[in-house]
Amino acid sequence: MKSQLTEGKFIIYSILAIMLLMAIHLFQTQILTVYNPDNYVGFHTMLESFSISISAVIFLYGLKSFGSTRSRQMLLLSFTFFIVGTLDLFHSLSFKGMPYFITESSVAKATWFWVAARGSQSLLVLSMLLLPERKLKRDYRAGMLVTGFFIVLIIVFDIFYFEKSLPILMMEGKGTTLLKNCLEYAISFILFISLIITLYHYHIEKSEAKLAIALAFVYLLLTELIFTIYQSVFDLDNFTGHIFKALGFYFILKSYYFSNSTE
Repeated sequence: MKSQLTEGKFIIYSILAIMLLMAIHLFQTQILTVYNPDNYVGFHTMLESFSISISAVIFLYGLKSFGSTRSRQMLLLSFTFFIVGTLDLFHSLSFKGMPYFITESSVAKATWFWVAARGSQSLLVLSMLLLPERKLKRDYRAGMLVTGFFIVLIIVFDIFYFEKSLPILMMEGKGTTLLKNCLEYAISFILFISLIITLYHYHIEKSEAKLAIALAFVYLLLTELIFTIYQSVFDLDNFTGHIFKALGFYFILKSYYFSNSTE
């Protein structure tokens, strides 16, 4: 039996997300007695692998289905998750505590890859929501792949080559900088706008896919806010933020499933 996402469930899941976040902070002292930061790199890799896998599924299926649909939205979706998934992969590989990859893993590189991925994701998804759907006459998949590859290449080169010159976003043990918080708040604002637009689309269409993507925006918005308060890349807040991100990506996949199951 297909699980349906209703308005009631949307409200319940949104409230539960906020309550879970509050509970984690309320009982943080008790949770820290069983939370072991030494295990975090492994958990971080698993959570990121989950999100990267979802990005890969959406990218590959969207790329394949564009051949029959010629949908501009489908092409933009594939383009978005190719960039996001690849940047998340570099974020995971460069995370502090991971083995040597091109250069030594560091807080600075991982944080910049995180911001680049989340910023790209929020801007591209908002663009996709604002652009009207239409069928494309030409096949732009090759051009999309080349463009996406060069965008990722430029970002990766800049972060690895200019790591020491880039502004500091996170000071381990002290927390996030003003610049990091401003970037996270800007991304949060874009996600909030995307949430409002999606809820408006749901009001018009009454589509489960729209409700699922709106729920994804709720979790991703909370994720960005969490990443303004953590003190260490290994602490409980950082762990919580990655769990919320994984849940957000799960609902993106649900949205993708709903939209394709109705076609």
